[in-house]
Amino acid sequence: MKKLIKITCIMLSLLLGMVQSPIMKASTKNWPEAPKSSSIVAESAILIEASTGLVLYEKNVDKRQYPASITKIMTALVAIENSSLDEVVTFSHNAVYGIELGSSHIAVEVGEKLTMEQCLYAMLLESANEVCLGVAEHVAGNVKAFVKMMNARAKELGCTKTNFVNPNGLHNDKHYTTAHDMSLIAQAAIKNKTFAKVTGTKQYTIPKTNKKEPRTWIKNHHQMLHGYKYKRYQYENCIGGKTGYTTKAQSTLVTYAQEKGVTLIAVVLKDLGPAYEANEYTDTKQLFQYGFHNFSLYDVTKDVQTTTDPGLFTKYSALLNDKNPLIYVQPGTKILLPKNICFEEAKQNLSYNSPSSFHQGENVIGTIEYTYNGICLGTGNIIYNIADISKLTTNSDVNKTSSTNLAKKKSSSTGNMIAFIIALVVVFLGCIYYTFIVRKRRTRCDYYLSKSSSGYNSNNIYH
Repeated sequence: MKKLIKITCIMLSLLLGMVQSPIMKASTKNWPEAPKSSSIVAESAILIEASTGLVLYEKNVDKRQYPASITKIMTALVAIENSSLDEVVTFSHNAVYGIELGSSHIAVEVGEKLTMEQCLYAMLLESANEVCLGVAEHVAGNVKAFVKMMNARAKELGCTKTNFVNPNGLHNDKHYTTAHDMSLIAQAAIKNKTFAKVTGTKQYTIPKTNKKEPRTWIKNHHQMLHGYKYKRYQYENCIGGKTGYTTKAQSTLVTYAQEKGVTLIAVVLKDLGPAYEANEYTDTKQLFQYGFHNFSLYDVTKDVQTTTDPGLFTKYSALLNDKNPLIYVQPGTKILLPKNICFEEAKQNLSYNSPSSFHQGENVIGTIEYTYNGICLGTGNIIYNIADISKLTTNSDVNKTSSTNLAKKKSSSTGNMIAFIIALVVVFLGCIYYTFIVRKRRTRCDYYLSKSSSGYNSNNIYH
């Protein structure tokens, strides 16, 4: 049976390989022209799309830099993942007095109690360094143990050139990261609903505690979100972020922005401050304008439903008495597509698992990767659904005569294989039909592109 399944998977790979969109020869000139490196004053910078991770712009992304207070993004993420918002943090003497004199704080007193939720706002909005130490002690028992958790989480996210020494980002020569690594951390953080809510808050009040009156002055320092100091930098698409500064790190900034369903993440390191004409905010805005002007999310499953025959996989469903396709790309799969490139120009790379068995419901049997000119635009799961074909996995006559569970198991396994093989036949017939549909779509695509105006205009970029 295992050998038969393996052979079947190989057949599936060959058959679905025929369904790939036709490959038009890609040219680098078709990819939107990014801002020139000299126009970005930050020493390191990166722009990525949040859901796919596609890198849209990069400058010295692997160069080691000091992060300063954007470290607190990882601190907040680890705290959220390892505590509940209503937990009470009691501040020790070491937490209150273990920070540099004159660094950011909210004047917490020894023995003061804050909830974890209040601590998150203090860390991400007011960049309170003593709160970071108190949270670290609460979550891990001591700061050193918490820092180990931060570094372990960074490795899980794929960071290869990051090392944290403390949870607040105060300078240490051994505390460093890169623009690329920081984008991975920022991407993971924004996927967390609690983090997204806190980082997108402009102003917050910490109610009266056992030691202090209400703190009504908690403000987000990110001027693109809340321009209370520099209104000219406020950016309507900004949904959050974190600022950072030390003498050696200079200005660092992580920013999230959203427009028409696209969420972009910009990271700039070792940048000039807002007192300069060109600075971390102008760099970030320039990157966002480039990204939003040239790219959009594309639902690949919607494409199958609207621009091809909707009966591609369902027209043979009478064989299974089912209106739903058995094999499909996971609904909601999206890729980030340059606006001047047609979907049919994306190459589809298929890879498959070798499952030893299948179960009722959705089975992930592989992945599909969409690329253009070697650049990954996004990925999705290939699903084999056997949730609605129970009549093929059970046989009333067999069930009535079977006397052991083993017999029933064999019957079910055989039924699954029959269903899977029928699905292959459906795909094979669909492939033949699909070939003609794709040619028509390609003709329409060529016509549209020939009539459309050119995409990117460098004059539209903010300087």
